[in-house]
Amino acid sequence: TQTQQETRNVDSDLLVPDFATMTAARRRQLSVVLLEGKVVSNKVCQIWDDKTKLGQELKLALDSILMLLPEDDVWVVGIFVRGALVCSTGALSLPLYCQSQIWASFGADDWVFEGTYQGLCRNARLLRKVTCTAKSQIQVLATPECQSLTHLDIEQLRFLNAQTLDEILENNAGGLLSLRLRLDRTLSQVVEGKIRRMAGLKELYLQHWEGIYQDAIVTLLEACPHIETLSLGYNSLYPFQLDNLSLELPLSDTGTGLGAISTQQRLSEKRPMFKIRTLILDGSAILHEGVVLNLAARCPELESLSMQGCYGIRLTSEFITTLANTTPSLQRVNFTNQSTTDDFFVTLFTVLPGLKELRVTNSSLTDTDVQVLLQNSASSLEILDIGFCTTLESRSVLALLTQCPALEYLDARGVDFNPRDIEAQEVWLCRQLTFLYLEILLPKRAHYAAGEPAQIRDRIYQQLCRLDKLRSLCLGAGSRDRGVNILEMSLLTGLSKLATLTRLERLDIKGLNHAVRGSEVVWMLTHWPRLRSLGILLDTNADMDLIRGVHRTHKHIRVW
Repeated sequence: TQTQQETRNVDSDLLVPDFATMTAARRRQLSVVLLEGKVVSNKVCQIWDDKTKLGQELKLALDSILMLLPEDDVWVVGIFVRGALVCSTGALSLPLYCQSQIWASFGADDWVFEGTYQGLCRNARLLRKVTCTAKSQIQVLATPECQSLTHLDIEQLRFLNAQTLDEILENNAGGLLSLRLRLDRTLSQVVEGKIRRMAGLKELYLQHWEGIYQDAIVTLLEACPHIETLSLGYNSLYPFQLDNLSLELPLSDTGTGLGAISTQQRLSEKRPMFKIRTLILDGSAILHEGVVLNLAARCPELESLSMQGCYGIRLTSEFITTLANTTPSLQRVNFTNQSTTDDFFVTLFTVLPGLKELRVTNSSLTDTDVQVLLQNSASSLEILDIGFCTTLESRSVLALLTQCPALEYLDARGVDFNPRDIEAQEVWLCRQLTFLYLEILLPKRAHYAAGEPAQIRDRIYQQLCRLDKLRSLCLGAGSRDRGVNILEMSLLTGLSKLATLTRLERLDIKGLNHAVRGSEVVWMLTHWPRLRSLGILLDTNADMDLIRGVHRTHKHIRVW
């Protein structure tokens, strides 16, 4: 269990830096509690550090221990410092195993801590994962002691020095698993010289490449054919087609007769196939389908393709048919904000049956396309994002809920879902859902039968209460001028039926346009113990005081 505390350091004698992590364990249990925050001196609750020899006379306490009951017998088993190891009153001596936990992962937010660079110099040998910001001074990583990096992300770094990059890669090339950086022509030459030594590299992100050219792409890929994730996103790929990746030579190069066949066979045997499983081309400028097809032809194990917001290209049925023939294992696709022809999705769902992930936000998906999708992938579909596909009708959303038993993620924001379509005997089969976004809108009518709105509302609650694995629930009501809000999420209308959603971590119901009362907020905090984010509309100014109280007593919950 992990939570962040915002406390004050009221004891200046403590030789503990501000951002510290305390690890505590309950007696006779295997559970571990991590509490991140500033160390304070609290006479009401004192916890002695008498197990790790870090300072037997040191008394530590925290303002709030949210995940521990007062009667729990707690003893400290370690103190981990996230930020600098140097403070104004002296240095804190920690065992090596504690320091390894501190410096194993150094994120972008950690560069702002006081004494960061001194700490990096002292503990360079412990670094494993490093993410840089635009102004990070990565010269501290170019020391001979820093030789154990496994993940290096310097994509946001400005003015990267080629000599510094060369020294970092020279020391860490053998152990790198993930590399993410922004190249230019000078830096690409540095990477080309080191990438053959990266035998364990699995992820390579080459986004925002300045002056990209296809020979450099081919050289890098053929020097490191074992990578599993490749990203060429946000690059200008329009000047070329990557035809030098093709396994087939033009007729003018091969000649004719038996000699030509032998040349072609030798070429296929010499050029290695890539192990790429995930290909990311988001935001790239692509004018030729060959860029994707020639690259995919060398990736027979490709499972995931993301072409979100690629401009300059319109995907056709011929394109997806050719792609399916070369990558039979393709199961996850992302065509968000992508231009397609009218028959593209029907062809996609036909030639790639058994899809597990489909993201087509803001696309021209139709009800006919959804029917073909269900015919070929209803039992395998796990992730589906159809947000803002405004051509879809309510019946299509209902069909997805009732025919996809493996569905774990459904985002249908911007697609009106009419709850009157729910029949009394229908049951949503998507019991594995962990994320759900629905726009529930009752169409405007002159008159509804007596009790009909209450019956419709009750059906919705009955279906939602069965989704006991939900972690994120977002509900909207569409546009006010198109319909009537039917779901109020209030105790008077059946909110108590959702007590089964004990795993819920995020609730966003601002889109329902219905104010939530203080009693309902208290009920949510009581029955949903894992709640971390709550998006609601407040009823009165008095409830604002209640929300302030929530911030004081439940600091880990974000109310907005």
